Amino acid sequence: MQDMAIFAIASQRTRWLATSSANLASNIANADTPGYVARDVAPFDTALASAGLAMSQTTPSHVAPSAAELRVFETVPRDAATGKHSGNSVSLDTELMSLGEVRSEHMKVTGVVGAFNRMLMSISKA
Repeated sequence: MQDMAIFAIASQRTRWLATSSANLASNIANADTPGYVARDVAPFDTALASAGLAMSQTTPSHVAPSAAELRVFETVPRDAATGKHSGNSVSLDTELMSLGEVRSEHMKVTGVVGAFNRMLMSISKA
């Protein structure tokens, strides 16, 4: 069976979430570094649009995406609303809130993939 689009997109989203988590951890680790500018990962919508998940028809009744290449997601400086006197723009409250959002998104992705996988397995048993 060829890869299905949902698995390719979920894989990209999981890699994006991992990059986001690592980036947030780096921001937290540098919370007291003078002059450090907090960084964010470019939004997933932007990354997905440039991923090149073009659809190609394999048979008249099936449609599957072309293989998605492994991507490295770009980090960008965060617009700092308020900075510290040291020039550091990391807000621990913002970073921890963002980590919670990343965790929640990761749970959603794994839940959808798990449900889809169970559905495929139940079809193959029938």
